[in-house]
Amino acid sequence: MKIEWKVAYGYIIFGSLMLVIYLFTHDYELSVAAEIVFIPFYFFHSIRLKGVKYTAIFFSVSYSLSLIIEIIGVHTGIPFGKYSYSHILGPEIFAVPVAVPFLWSSLLYFSSLATRGRILIPAILLVALDISFDPRFSRHLWRWAVPGAYFRVPLTNFMGWLITSIFIYSVLYILIKKEDNLDINGLIFYTVLGYFQCIEDVVVTLYLPAIISSIIFTIIFATGYIAWNHGRLNKTPSGPVNFPNK
Repeated sequence: MKIEWKVAYGYIIFGSLMLVIYLFTHDYELSVAAEIVFIPFYFFHSIRLKGVKYTAIFFSVSYSLSLIIEIIGVHTGIPFGKYSYSHILGPEIFAVPVAVPFLWSSLLYFSSLATRGRILIPAILLVALDISFDPRFSRHLWRWAVPGAYFRVPLTNFMGWLITSIFIYSVLYILIKKEDNLDINGLIFYTVLGYFQCIEDVVVTLYLPAIISSIIFTIIFATGYIAWNHGRLNKTPSGPVNFPNK
């Protein structure tokens, strides 16, 4: 296994330790430590796996576009719904925390590694992650002006995430070549990361969202694994095997 994937699973262990500490301290800012460490981990992983050029293009495009869309969203309510950020996330640009586009970029990256798809499928995977953490994060990190139908999150938010993701992935599709090969570790890490979000939901007593997201991530993994295995089998040579003459 490549070092970047070993570090990826190490990150999950680190996040679990932070979660245990939170259970004893109930210090919410400490519980955000896993999200903070996620950003440098994302850069390390991308540079190791994809290279500096790929990482620079992917990050610059995803960060700038998500920042612009977030600014539009905060001030107009389009495309997510009307919301505002708390000051926990630190410095802001036009009322959008500088940290938020980092989250967008990192999640866009890891969602893209979980599938051979280039635009729609990774966008759907990204929305699945938001379904798992938005009910939790919107308790502290941002607030909805009008609480919505999905555990106080407006359904327009998920449509906004889908539209935004499709748009950013489409731009990246034009600028970056993606290999057709799918490393199963990408799917496994995405799924484990999703289950980790479900555990965090349970910790803050969001039991039903945790159950719903667990089902979603299980379906995603099962479907993704079948697709990965089908592609692997299709690449297996068929027909008679010719042995060299002795």
